[in-house]
Amino acid sequence: MDQLLAALEREAVAEVEEKLERAKAEAAELLTECQAELAQRLDDQLRDRERELGVQIALEVARAQRVGRSEVLLARDGLLSRVREAVVGRLADLAQDPGYRARLPEGLREAVGFLAEGPAEVVCSFQLAAPLAAALDALGREDLTLREDPGLEPGFVVRARDGHAEVDARLATRLERMWPELSLAVLASMEERGWWVRAELDGDGPGGGGSGDAASDNEGAGGADGRLE
Repeated sequence: MDQLLAALEREAVAEVEEKLERAKAEAAELLTECQAELAQRLDDQLRDRERELGVQIALEVARAQRVGRSEVLLARDGLLSRVREAVVGRLADLAQDPGYRARLPEGLREAVGFLAEGPAEVVCSFQLAAPLAAALDALGREDLTLREDPGLEPGFVVRARDGHAEVDARLATRLERMWPELSLAVLASMEERGWWVRAELDGDGPGGGGSGDAASDNEGAGGADGRLE
């Protein structure tokens, strides 16, 4: 009997040990699977976070670029506005420029040529009455008359008597038409000379105001060609 009980005890112990080993093996396998699943989740979360950060960085870079471009455009617009103001301030002086006055006969002839034959009136600012009167005499057109208008901006206007056409050769009008092209030339000059043009326009740079160069660059706007483009 004792031997039988001992044998049964040994079998029970062996069975328990076997089950314990199986349980340990299953637990180890489950732990490995859980660790692998956790590592995969962590990798997925890390990749998602990296993508989110990448998108945020790209958005911030794009925003910074937009802000930078906007600031540059605003600065350029401001400089161009100040250059234009300086040029406008020189138009009255330009009307007295000998080179401009020397080109008035040619400009008047071109302006009149754009009108059909017939009576017309040349209206001019007070500064140009004398040279335009001489230019009209040289044309020998009895159907053309000259009228001085004290309120007219520097330059002249040729109007057909019947009102069918008008040629505006005022300096301010020509500047308005030519400004897109002139502004490109101004920007190119700024690029070549550097942003110290800002200081010139403030009156701190060479020349005490910077408007002289801009105005002199446009002194060729005296005839009718730019106005008629």
